[in-house]
Amino acid sequence: MGRKKTRGRFIALEGADGTGKSTQALLLADFLKHFGIEAKITREPNNPAILKLIETCTSKEGACLLFAADRASHSQKIEALLEEGFWVISDRFTDSSLAYQAGGWEMKLGEVEKVNAFATPLKPDLTLIFSCTPSRAAKRMRRRGNESSFDQNFPLQRKVGNEYRLLARRGGGRKIMDASAEARKVGARVREEVKRKWKLQTR
Repeated sequence: MGRKKTRGRFIALEGADGTGKSTQALLLADFLKHFGIEAKITREPNNPAILKLIETCTSKEGACLLFAADRASHSQKIEALLEEGFWVISDRFTDSSLAYQAGGWEMKLGEVEKVNAFATPLKPDLTLIFSCTPSRAAKRMRRRGNESSFDQNFPLQRKVGNEYRLLARRGGGRKIMDASAEARKVGARVREEVKRKWKLQTR
């Protein structure tokens, strides 16, 4: 009878576009290899069909439900990977809905939480919230050639950032990461946070 696989760990990377989440996901997955850990990177929205519906949805409430539906199916994929022993690094998870919908869209936080609690009971073991000024994030998006009107809406971005900071104060494995510096320096802080949490040692 084979040895039961050790359940993997789930790390969520949060923050506005332009804060470097995608870059840090790649750097973190590569770093974990040094400890014999195989990590899988996922992102939200996860389901292309639901993403198309979100893009055409004109209702905040409708979009909230669609994001939750996407998260429900995404969570099943994550759960299966964790059971296989993989570590999962997700570019966005539940806190994105709480920050953008309650903070940016000014929906009631309790209602957004209820919708997402119904969608999935899954919670990250660690949530790293990347934070930098809206102007810096917009500049990065402009350099990539995919800046949107949302990236230039600094008042809205500030509301989202404030909501993320409020979420971080709740604890629950959330950590604010200063994303103002270059990717290499931010990555070093991420590595130290992950090493400290799980007391990782190279093999």
